[in-house]
Amino acid sequence: MLNKDIFVNNPVESRLANNGVAQVKDDTSQGALETLEYELRTFVCDGAYAKGMDRILSNYLSALKTKSEQPGVWISGFFGSGKSHLAKMLRTLWTNQTLDDGSHARSVADLPQDIVALFNELTTQSLSNGGLHAASGTLGAGAGDKVRLAFLGIIFKSAGLPEQYHLARFVMWLKSEGVFEKVKAFVESKAKAKEGIDTWTKELKNLHVSPIMADAILQSITGIGADIKEVREMLRAQYKIVDDVTNDEMVTAIVDAISNNGELPLTLVVLDEVQQYIGDNVQKAFDVQEVVETCSGAGALKSKLLFVATGQSALSGMANLQRLMGRFQVPVQLEDTDVDSVIRKVILQKKETAKALVKTVVDDNLGEISRHLRGSTIEHNQDDEKWMVPDYPLLPVRRRFWERILPALDRTGTGSQLRNQLRVVHEALKTTADKELGYVVPADYLYDQISTNLLQTGVISKDIYETISRKRGGDEDEQLQGRLLALILLISKLPAEMEYGIHATVDSLSDLLLEDLQNDKDKLRALVPKMLAVLEDEHLIMARDSKNGREFSLQTVESQAWYDEFRRQENDLMGNPQTLESFRAKEIQSYIRKQVAQARITQGEMAEPRPIMVYFEPELPAEAKNRISAWAPEVTEKQFNDQSRGDDPDNATIYIYVPSSHRSELQKAIVEYKAAENTLEVRGRATTEAGKDAMQAMETRLNEAERARKNLLNDIFSGIQVRLAGGQEVEGDTLAEQIQNGGELACQRLFHKFKMADNRGWAKVYDAASRIADPNALEKVEYNGEADKHPVCAEIHRYIGAMKLGKDIRDNFKGAPYGWSNDVIDGALYAMLAAGVLKASDTQERAINAKSLDRSSVTQTKFRPEKVTLSKVQLIKVRGVVSTLLEDACNSGEEVTKLPLAIINAKQIANLAGGSAPLPIAPSTKLLSDLEMYAGNDQLQKAYENKDQLLDDFENWKRLAEKAQQRSKLWQKLLSAMDYCKGLAVFNDLEKEQEAILANRSLLDDPCPIEPLIKKATNALRDGITAHRANYEEEYQECMSELLDDENWQLLDEAKRDAFLANRNLADIPSINVSELDEVLNSLDEISFNQWNDKTAALPGIFSQVLKDAISELQPKTQYCRLNKPIIKTEQDLQKWLKYVESELRTQMENGPVMPS
Repeated sequence: MLNKDIFVNNPVESRLANNGVAQVKDDTSQGALETLEYELRTFVCDGAYAKGMDRILSNYLSALKTKSEQPGVWISGFFGSGKSHLAKMLRTLWTNQTLDDGSHARSVADLPQDIVALFNELTTQSLSNGGLHAASGTLGAGAGDKVRLAFLGIIFKSAGLPEQYHLARFVMWLKSEGVFEKVKAFVESKAKAKEGIDTWTKELKNLHVSPIMADAILQSITGIGADIKEVREMLRAQYKIVDDVTNDEMVTAIVDAISNNGELPLTLVVLDEVQQYIGDNVQKAFDVQEVVETCSGAGALKSKLLFVATGQSALSGMANLQRLMGRFQVPVQLEDTDVDSVIRKVILQKKETAKALVKTVVDDNLGEISRHLRGSTIEHNQDDEKWMVPDYPLLPVRRRFWERILPALDRTGTGSQLRNQLRVVHEALKTTADKELGYVVPADYLYDQISTNLLQTGVISKDIYETISRKRGGDEDEQLQGRLLALILLISKLPAEMEYGIHATVDSLSDLLLEDLQNDKDKLRALVPKMLAVLEDEHLIMARDSKNGREFSLQTVESQAWYDEFRRQENDLMGNPQTLESFRAKEIQSYIRKQVAQARITQGEMAEPRPIMVYFEPELPAEAKNRISAWAPEVTEKQFNDQSRGDDPDNATIYIYVPSSHRSELQKAIVEYKAAENTLEVRGRATTEAGKDAMQAMETRLNEAERARKNLLNDIFSGIQVRLAGGQEVEGDTLAEQIQNGGELACQRLFHKFKMADNRGWAKVYDAASRIADPNALEKVEYNGEADKHPVCAEIHRYIGAMKLGKDIRDNFKGAPYGWSNDVIDGALYAMLAAGVLKASDTQERAINAKSLDRSSVTQTKFRPEKVTLSKVQLIKVRGVVSTLLEDACNSGEEVTKLPLAIINAKQIANLAGGSAPLPIAPSTKLLSDLEMYAGNDQLQKAYENKDQLLDDFENWKRLAEKAQQRSKLWQKLLSAMDYCKGLAVFNDLEKEQEAILANRSLLDDPCPIEPLIKKATNALRDGITAHRANYEEEYQECMSELLDDENWQLLDEAKRDAFLANRNLADIPSINVSELDEVLNSLDEISFNQWNDKTAALPGIFSQVLKDAISELQPKTQYCRLNKPIIKTEQDLQKWLKYVESELRTQMENGPVMPS
């Protein structure tokens, strides 16, 4: 049986009247009505279509009954989901449109009963609401960016009016005047008829210049004008062509256009492709929002006008659409399942007699079908099995593949021609109609349907289009190659961000290309990889490895440039064999270093780390004999055996042999790897999609070369041999394990004297010896004997001989055969210093003890054996000297560390026993300085020998230091007193004596030379203060006597007098304390000699102010008259002045009492 024989509608003979694309526009032509009848007959009103229809009608009727504002409807769904079809059916069923054969839309469409009931109720409501009206179209087809004019164009067209605003208004005016038919008939009778051109429409478009139209109006309306010219001027003035209209003008025009006898009908307005019209244009979104808000809110339209708009996305899905959410509150979302049901009814419906045969074919091949695109988001699922028979010869997985491809291609700009799955499925059935049952539609069929359009819209280049066309026109292999190219192209157009899991791998391409389920599957799957290899060799495709496996993509101009660069890099590398050999050597050396680095060799309880040094030189360096060395020279296996077996068995060298096999294959893999790596570096980061694919393909080539390189290296590495010096073979499953085992054996050979120092306590030994100079620090390593007899200390003590630098000591004992750590070496050195076995000095030969020796300075420190020893009695005497000089206790064992501190303290005390003049010169500390030249036991010995002198000197220095402190205070007192004595007769005598003491440095002489001078200065200052106060008191008493005699003062009581005196600080005479020098100086600080003089001189004036204060109190209005006081020489001068005085005083007396001054 052939495929075409199983369908109710033979795909070869049947047709899609609308080519699978519903056009939402008010078209009443015969062809349009025939298509409309077909669309109604095939309308599948179930699923989301039925729910959407129900929701739209229910919401409308509810708002109508409550006279509420009608919420807009937004129908959304991917391209091809049937948005426009649903909107067109709603618009047709709304008015129950009459078709070409006289039937009505609702009687043709197969509608559910609940939808029929809603349409019936709509009709019932219309009887009392002015009838039903519907308008539909796209805004982009009208007035461009002027949304109001474009919208009015749709309204006008639905009402049978011209779409242009000024022409529609003109026609509505003719109708309102009742002359439309008369004017139209006149125009049609007078205008010249041309085939295919409507005379009325032609003259209407030329309204402003048509003499026939002006004449028709002149003849039809009495008094409209004097002549044709006047009428034409009137038309131009009244019906101007406008750029835009206001919202009010828009509402008025809607009401005028569709009202029936003044009543607005129940009106549906369908705006198709609103999202496509708005796009990313914010202004258009605002304009659409404003039009819908204006119409929905207008009183005349509010509850009767319903807006239905369509778009690919839900309003919440795009920022620019979200502003419309407030207007379009009824969402209707269509899914691909809704399209499926339409396709199954309209195109894929099977004959009942054929269903069993189809099911048998499907069941027999279910294993093959279910493996297709496994792991992707569209892979076979159990639910597919119930649709296998209805969908045959389309496989569900391929249907879903097309559903993902079509919108992806449309997003790239291919437009509405790619949107309809109905058309694609119908055409696919035609191509398989004459094939035997079991022959299914391959996924690449879609390319044949859309390739021309892809080329025209720039989705694919002309080169790719022609290459695929050329291949598909060739022999059987080339045709398969062309199909592969087409399918790889389609898969490449899937949006990466969706992550469908569909990739152009061998399996996926085979899954999607298979046509003959019964006979072709095994053959095709074997052939696809071969054809891909041919295409890759021809540079038409490129392979790249990804997490999904080996993926293929089309070769582009940019990817060819990448390939050319790769070949150039490859040739450059092949021409330089030295470089290639160095690459090989680096790979091997890097591997060996990594294996060696994994070894963790430690020795003893202390787990002392033992590093392994790696060498690749032809000759082993001399210093390698003192290290654990891994040596891997490039030699033959015989040379390796001879060298390892001929070496001293006590040496710590690990011999490594690397086979020289696969040299040429490894070089080839390295060349390819390096060429791909260099190409990626030269070409840099790709910015275009083609460049990114080419870069990924080059990365795949890089990875393949890397895999080959690793495989070859692994084979080489598996033949590596490891031996110790002397020829002992080292066991281990891996090279790293062999290195570990060999390193442990070599460690024992190299550091055979490590064991004597293998104790974790050495860090504690160092801490005790360096921190508190503990002479028994070795107890931390369980040793209680003499320090220099410990095995470690003995080795070090022997090595030091007469003297060794710390650096030399460390270097010697860190190396073979010891391998001791710094903790061991430093712990032993510090312990011997603290125990007095060793002594140390810095580069300036200054002695250093265990506490003062900074560990960072050990390498520069000189160590010598200590030769001097003291008895216990001598040490007790030395401790006494140290305690006295240090003025702090010195305990047993602290003598060496505290004696240097005691010397420093004693020097400081000596310095305080003298100083600069007038102090005598500080006593000599030569003995102390001599002591500082010694260290350790030598220094203790010298301190013991000079103990008596050290103690006597120190006691004398302490006595003098105390005396110097006291006399210095008296000296400062004298200097202070002399500052106050300046200007007194005694000052010169004092100054001479002070200068003599300074010159003679006799401050500490006995008897004290300063005390008589201080007494003399004190007496002189005391006498001066007493004399100045007596003068003040005499002046005070004289002024007070005059005040008491004044008649005004006598009028005051005692309290008032005391108050006035206190106010001027005259209540009493200042007191003075001159008993001691400090009080004398304090008195002068309060009132100096000059201040006493000033205070005495000011007394008469102050007493005068007191009297004025009193007079002001007694006679508040008393004025003070300041009189001129000239020098009077003659009688005439006297009379003249008296006359002047009399005149001044009389004038002032007119204003009250006067006090002359």
